[in-house]
Amino acid sequence: MKRRVEVDRAIYLVDDDTKTYTFLERNPDWNKLDPTDNENNKKSIDGYTRIFRDGSKKVFRFR
Repeated sequence: MKRRVEVDRAIYLVDDDTKTYTFLERNPDWNKLDPTDNENNKKSIDGYTRIFRDGSKKVFRFR
């Protein structure tokens, strides 16, 4: 199942089945994003692998 997640100034398309996410678009309303929602969204993708357009990968780590 894929879902949209707002993290800071970006919106990501997250695939929970494969534990990956990709950049979807900029978040125009990033300043209206509740800090607790932002933190919960970061926790929800902790350990997920981001796939960049050039094919490179990076694992997201929430501190």
